[in-house]
Amino acid sequence: MAALGGMILVIFAVMLVLGLLVGGLILKFSVRLLQGFSPSYGKSILVVFLSGVVGFIIQMALTMVMGVGAGMTDPSSMGNEAAAAGMMMASLGIMGVSLLAALFITAFFINLLIKSPTGQAIGYGRSCLVSLLYLVAMVVLGFVASIVIGIIIGMMGVGAAAMAG
Repeated sequence: MAALGGMILVIFAVMLVLGLLVGGLILKFSVRLLQGFSPSYGKSILVVFLSGVVGFIIQMALTMVMGVGAGMTDPSSMGNEAAAAGMMMASLGIMGVSLLAALFITAFFINLLIKSPTGQAIGYGRSCLVSLLYLVAMVVLGFVASIVIGIIIGMMGVGAAAMAG
């Protein structure tokens, strides 16, 4: 069981690093597409990293404030469909607010760290536009990656079932 936990941690770390690298690349191309210049890859990765850390903290705070997850392990709520539906709706609400917060957090760090070739900030409005393009690209990429991973896991399950007889 410990080996499985270690393997999951390694996979999580690799996915985190890959996500950071791909996110930096997508942000770099988003700025290039909308602003006409390309920031350094290091600055793009720094923006993605800082945005992710601040976004994670805000998402945890929202989860605590809204109390999602507090009743998930309560034995008295087991079998209560209305409570489960309420928790699911609260979770979806938190995801929506977190995505909106991520837009403005990323725009803040873009405006703070990425400068035009003249050395001036690109402005918060343009940073919001870059952030919107970046987040749309990341959400689409996340959906595609989820589908691919689901297909791979499904094929592994079929293979395991065929081997089991």
